[in-house]
Amino acid sequence: AGLCILTCTIIVAAWSDVPGLLEGAHEGHGLGHAFLRHISRCRVLLHLLDGTSPDPIGDYKAIQLELELFNPALLDKPQVIAYNKIDLPDSGDYWEFVREYLVDEEGVDPQRLFPVSAVTGRGVREVVGAVRRVLDELGPAEVAPETNALNLTSVPRRFAPEARIDKFEIEPDPQQLPGGSRLFYIRGEAVERFAQMTNWDYYEAVKRFQRVLEVSGINAALREAGCKAGDTVSLGDVGEFVYNDEQSEAATYGAWLQDMEARGRNRQGGSKWPTPR
Repeated sequence: AGLCILTCTIIVAAWSDVPGLLEGAHEGHGLGHAFLRHISRCRVLLHLLDGTSPDPIGDYKAIQLELELFNPALLDKPQVIAYNKIDLPDSGDYWEFVREYLVDEEGVDPQRLFPVSAVTGRGVREVVGAVRRVLDELGPAEVAPETNALNLTSVPRRFAPEARIDKFEIEPDPQQLPGGSRLFYIRGEAVERFAQMTNWDYYEAVKRFQRVLEVSGINAALREAGCKAGDTVSLGDVGEFVYNDEQSEAATYGAWLQDMEARGRNRQGGSKWPTPR
């Protein structure tokens, strides 16, 4: 629990610190399930972004994806976002770009997005005040009695029915292409939206997308439909990619590097890269 005093106003709130969710947390990686279940009991989520990260926008998307894959209802919780280390040039120089992207492309409320510095204290007061305002808007929490599994008459649904990442369709009868390969069509609102938000110039983003294909069941469905390495997969109207059934990091990096070279793009993202074998 935390106790804050701002301008003679006592703000009492219970704060839950979730230190760095790992990608794959929804599958239980690290302390993923324990952290995510804890988040489920929180009323407001305070998302702390590291402004010195090579890709703070990608980090934001990664956490949003982990929340959605565990339980889409978590995305309905109000969020306040703090962009940390604003006092450092590597962070401060990109704040306006990150802010504009999150507001315009991700639909983040600009009134709940703040530059902060844990070192200088800049923005901390504003963040705490924003959390308090959100809690005031929500009103008192409704306390519902809980029961245990022995009293349940049916298995509760963990996922909301709308726009699930694992809700997709592979159209039958793939199109034959010159050279013997085939074109498979996939339709799915959530996975198409995620592909549209992916920055293909970042290796980390491509790895994240590959993980989505795996955990959503799309890779397994493609294999069952007869998709082979070298076939083309079209994701709705978003774009297409060449399917590769080799999922190792070296293979993923090699395919990404070939795509970058073909498009004449420079490598972006992490400072250390795997070596394709």
